[in-house]
Amino acid sequence: MIFEDINKCIQLFDVFNEKSVMLSEAILIPPISEKISSDETELLNAKANILFKSQNFEDIRILNPKLDRKIRQKDMSRWLMPFGFIAGIAFSNMTNLSTFSFLGLNNIGESLIGGLLGMGSGYLGSIVSSASININRNKELRSIINFNKEGKWLVLLENQIGTELPWALIKQSEAKDVIFLEG
Repeated sequence: MIFEDINKCIQLFDVFNEKSVMLSEAILIPPISEKISSDETELLNAKANILFKSQNFEDIRILNPKLDRKIRQKDMSRWLMPFGFIAGIAFSNMTNLSTFSFLGLNNIGESLIGGLLGMGSGYLGSIVSSASININRNKELRSIINFNKEGKWLVLLENQIGTELPWALIKQSEAKDVIFLEG
C-alpha cells in the first residue's frame, strides 16, 4: 500500500489494532528520500505496534531481488554441498581414478579430494541455480520503487495462511495505491 504521509500509515495500524486484525507481518517502509535514524525507527516501531515494524527498503526480501537471490543461494548450498560431497566420494570410489596420485595419496585421500571437489561443484550449482530463477514481478517492483523514490510511505502487509486480507479496512485507509505481490 502506498501512502502520502506517515500519519495515514499510523491510522491504518491503529484501526488494525482496534479490529484485532490477524496478520503474519506488517512492515512500514519510509521513503528513500527521507533518512530515518535508528532512534526514529525505534520510535515508529513503538508507536505502531509490536506486530508492525519499520524497515529499510533494501532489507525486505520480497522487494529486493538481490537479497532474495542471496538467501535462496544460501538455502540451496546448505543441501547441495553435502550431496556434492557424498557424490564426489562415490564417484571417486566407483571409477578408481588416480587423478591425484602425484601427491602420493592413497584411496582414502583420493576419495576425500573427490568429495571436496563434489562439494565445490554443489556450491557452484547453488549459485547458478539461484541466479537462474526469475520471479516475474519486475513491473510491480519498479512501480513500488518509483513510489518510494517519490517520497511515498509504503506499507507491506502479509496475511496468515488461510485468512483473507481486510480489504474493507484497506479501502477505507485512503491509500494512494494498492499493489498486490505474490511471493
